[in-house]
Amino acid sequence: MKLIISIPSPYSRKCRVMVRELGLGERVEEAESHPFDDDPELLKANPLGRVPCLILDDGQALTESAVIADYLCEQVGNPWPRDWNDRRLEALGNGLLDLSVARRVEMVRDEGIQSAYWIGRRERGIMRALDQLEAAIGTLATTLAQGPLTLAVALSYLDFRYPESDWRSGRPRLASLLEAWEERLSFAQTRPVG
Repeated sequence: MKLIISIPSPYSRKCRVMVRELGLGERVEEAESHPFDDDPELLKANPLGRVPCLILDDGQALTESAVIADYLCEQVGNPWPRDWNDRRLEALGNGLLDLSVARRVEMVRDEGIQSAYWIGRRERGIMRALDQLEAAIGTLATTLAQGPLTLAVALSYLDFRYPESDWRSGRPRLASLLEAWEERLSFAQTRPVG
């Protein structure tokens, strides 16, 4: 299988962490592609031109990190717990990623076409999501599940793209969750750059 990724992409990182955590490194080749470069291999596999994209051995492609994550877990007998609470946390984490990435895209636009409205709106959404997630995670039985991983990737992305953010203030559960993931080799090996 081939996993088309972009190193700075938090969506790609989630899948890269899972490949390592699930012991699939021998079966999954990673190929880097910047989605804005219109890489022909990426566009052939995923007409949406987004990463990550997992090309299966039969040539079919899976897109969207949540779908790829489910497939990877299935390949090794679903070792991580998967219930509605985990799915809910994953969905909130994906929404947090969506807002964070959209805010980043807006902020790197030329100054004359940036929208302070959209930057502010997304920032407020990020803060609301963080507050709800702090309350929602309660006491997790394990951090080795797709929901907690998605949250950790989103929190790490905030540190990566918005180092000035004070997201930890008043959110000790989220800070502890990220710390637990940062101690894992899979997380260290997939740290974003760029």
